Parts: sequence; structure tokens; C-alpha cells
Amino acid sequence: MSSLDTSVTTSAGDTVVTVSGEIDLAVSAGLRRTLEEELRFSPAALIADLSAVSFCDSSGFTALVQICSQAEEAGVPFILVTRERALLRPMSLLGLDAVFTVHPTLDSARDALAR
Repeated sequence: MSSLDTSVTTSAGDTVVTVSGEIDLAVSAGLRRTLEEELRFSPAALIADLSAVSFCDSSGFTALVQICSQAEEAGVPFILVTRERALLRPMSLLGLDAVFTVHPTLDSARDALAR
């Protein structure tokens, strides 16, 4: 059974959902619900910090694509933070690097938003 931990930090400039563990079929719907709930508050930006995620399967990427689409419709920037090869490689192979805005650190994501 997979385990996924999330925490939410909200500031005037963004909402950060920090995720750790593995994202697979057992937890992807819960992650999607968490991100959707934060999106309902219309944050200035929604950042999913995946720095501590070691694995993501297709259900996880599907959930992230759905949130990306919902955020775009709401006019809310949606940014992923990771430098994990275990996430970046499948994103690249699936062509999702063209869908998501990805930054290696939370600071670089926030810097990009400030521009």
C-alpha cells in the first residue's frame, strides 16, 4: 500500500502543496482532491512541490494534468517543483514537459511568478 503525505502552506503570493512519498493509483485521487480543494480558493498561484516524491505512475500524471487544466480554466498558474529524475524522465517521455511548468526549486518557481 502506498503512502502519500501532503501539507499546505498559503501566502499572499501562492499556495504550496508539498507532497512526499509515491504517487500511484492508490493515492492519486486523494492528491487530485487536495489540489482541487486548494484551487477552489482561487490562489494567486498553485504550486505542487514534488521534491520529495520518489515515484509517479500514469494515474498520478493524469491527476496532475487534470489539475493543470482546471487551473488554466480558472486563470491560476500551476507549477510543479521537482528535480527528481524519477519524475522528470517520464514527464519528458510522455510529452508532459510541454504541458507543465516545472522548476527545480520552490525559490525558482516563486522567482518566475514574480516576473
